[in-house]
Amino acid sequence: MRLFIMGVLKYVKIGLIVLFLFVEVAAIYGQVRTYPLKKNPSIHHFLEVNPNYEFQPVKKYKFGQRDTIELPFFDDFSESKLYPDSSKWLNNQVYVNNHFPYHPPTINVATFDGLDSRGNPYRNTINKDFNGPGDSLISQPINLYDSSGSLYAIVDSIVFSFFYQPNGLGYHLNGEDSLRLWFKAANNLWIRVWSVGGQPATSEFKHVSIPILDDNYLHKGFQFMFTTHTRQVGNANHWHLDYVILDKDRSSIDDSYNDYAIQNTPSPLLNSFAQMPYSHFSVNPSSHIVDSVHIRLSNLYRESKALQIRHQASFNGSVIASNEFINSTKNIGAQTSAVRNLPSYSSFIGLSVDEPVVINRLVEVRENGVANDYKRNDSISLTQEFSDFYAYDDGSVEQGFGFDQNSNPSNIKGQVAYGFDVAKEDTLYAIATYFNQAVYDVSRKRFTYRIWKELSGVNNATEDELIYESDELSPTYSSVNNWKTFTPYYLDTILVLSPGRYYIGWKQESMYNLNVGWDKNYGYSKTPDKVNQYLYYKTFGNWTNDNLPSGTLMMRPHFGTPKELYASINQIDLNENSIKIYPNPAKDIVYLSSNFSHIGVCDVHGKQLLEFWNSSNLNVSSLKEGAYFVFLNDNSKRFYTAKLIIQKK
Repeated sequence: MRLFIMGVLKYVKIGLIVLFLFVEVAAIYGQVRTYPLKKNPSIHHFLEVNPNYEFQPVKKYKFGQRDTIELPFFDDFSESKLYPDSSKWLNNQVYVNNHFPYHPPTINVATFDGLDSRGNPYRNTINKDFNGPGDSLISQPINLYDSSGSLYAIVDSIVFSFFYQPNGLGYHLNGEDSLRLWFKAANNLWIRVWSVGGQPATSEFKHVSIPILDDNYLHKGFQFMFTTHTRQVGNANHWHLDYVILDKDRSSIDDSYNDYAIQNTPSPLLNSFAQMPYSHFSVNPSSHIVDSVHIRLSNLYRESKALQIRHQASFNGSVIASNEFINSTKNIGAQTSAVRNLPSYSSFIGLSVDEPVVINRLVEVRENGVANDYKRNDSISLTQEFSDFYAYDDGSVEQGFGFDQNSNPSNIKGQVAYGFDVAKEDTLYAIATYFNQAVYDVSRKRFTYRIWKELSGVNNATEDELIYESDELSPTYSSVNNWKTFTPYYLDTILVLSPGRYYIGWKQESMYNLNVGWDKNYGYSKTPDKVNQYLYYKTFGNWTNDNLPSGTLMMRPHFGTPKELYASINQIDLNENSIKIYPNPAKDIVYLSSNFSHIGVCDVHGKQLLEFWNSSNLNVSSLKEGAYFVFLNDNSKRFYTAKLIIQKK
């Protein structure tokens, strides 16, 4: 393109020169963007694993049959996962999580979006021009009689309060969207008592306090309900709700609470990656261990607090590191939040050479070693894992990433490259990509995977050094691993990489958004708006990482001996030489060293072509010449893999 423009400059007038320059600049800036998700993969995963799940198999608090729940009503969602607590709420349309909100009052919120309780778009369609009801959250009936059996009175100062946030790390709202609050009166009518309109920008969580000043709400079956009115856009138009309280003897002008809490997930134990192969980590562990772990704490008190934090790690049931409660050198101001750093530790060096290696972590916060009244939000459990891949992402997806198909000319080619510093010589056998089912359907679009050693214009490289390119492929929205939608592409050649910087990514022949998963929590709590400096894109000229959104791409290079990836069975990775498969290369019949309960033969793209049950020999005559992977399960559900070559001559 640049050579073409240089030739044109000799022959055209100034007006045409300006036109060409404008087209190129417009293509360079604003070329990539993120899009909302169509579904909620976390809920899909849960329901796939738990097909008989019911939100309320027995209605514990069904009004008219049993007494209603008593004051105080409190839920900060810290004890819930995916769905709200069924002893407090009547329905489960909202999504309880900690990866969509931005600096919540306490860990976990209830997120309202355009998806139903099963994580699918309402009415199973996406139509941004249609407005209608979205999620709702309805409380169990609440008894507003006092302990003597008499009605509470207005003088009892019953106040309802909560925190809310528009957008967060989700996708944008506009003026057509709204969050609404309703109270149920004694005559069973729902009365709207509060509402707020959507806005495109994310703001801090806002506190709302509503005193009950109407006797019509003081009855035994009082309920409150949050609803949304939204455009039909799937996993977007997010509202986040936290710290819901209904209680007596309160002041409606007091927005402080006797509580402090963990706000979000602590950072990993690694300084560059969320995960990496343990065998690679072990080459030079000190270069990968983070100097300190950071975590964000919130203080809801009306006075500042000097909080203490403990960080513990265990491996295979044994504690390998524990920092006792550490006094903070700085107070956290009243009704504010702050990042606090914890010393890291190196005691997980030399634990094991077998992957995955899983370190269980526990972080707790206290004041003077004593927990406060709300204990559940004062601790968090998480893991640090080492598997056979490098990952910047935490596995949770917030948006989809790719080229902006609306602003770029359709005939422009696009490329995306993702840099990784490989720590040891090893075989790269697969690239795993998180393909989103997003608003725009690109399931039939074509692209090729690429691997580079150098990118033109990056680190003084003068030209691209391409070392691998796949055949043309289309996105695969896989249901393996129970709807965790990383899809592996297995390389069809042996690619041994020496230590150093490499780039994985893709090339597409036209402009469209491939909608690869985008993790907005890449910067964690310390630098939440962080942009991954190792991600580049290219249309014209050299590679660039200008104008990237905050977050990171969800692609992972896998190293070592090939194995089946993202499957829901217990995997045992053995060298393929441990499995006797002969003849190899083969033409028509293949024999195995023993009988296997299930055998699958896949091409290098991970697509299963043949399947056998309870067999020790395979008829592979239908396969074309080339390389294939054979995946085998024995009766103990252990998993093995082998490589098979087909030659017809």
